[in-house]
Amino acid sequence: MENLSENKELINTYLNLIIQQQFNMEIDLTDEYTFIENLVSRKPIIATTFSDKILSDPEIKMFLTSIITEINTGSCTIQSIKTKLRNYPESGWSSLRRII
Repeated sequence: MENLSENKELINTYLNLIIQQQFNMEIDLTDEYTFIENLVSRKPIIATTFSDKILSDPEIKMFLTSIITEINTGSCTIQSIKTKLRNYPESGWSSLRRII
């Protein structure tokens, strides 16, 4: 699994882009999550620190939680994030099915 904390800017760009694509809005995700070390595995993970602006919108909260979980478990890798960002907008992101 990649070191997430070394890719903070990339992950932030990705999360902002998919929120914009999924919900057709821009949200400042600064301070909505942080990088910490898993106490058991000692690997960096993303921990949510959602503010009221995220908590007040259950769809966005669920969506972000799901994406962050995929990143933490390795289902969504740094390499796949790089590929998606490199191919945007040609990748057909506009045709993404609505997850929620």
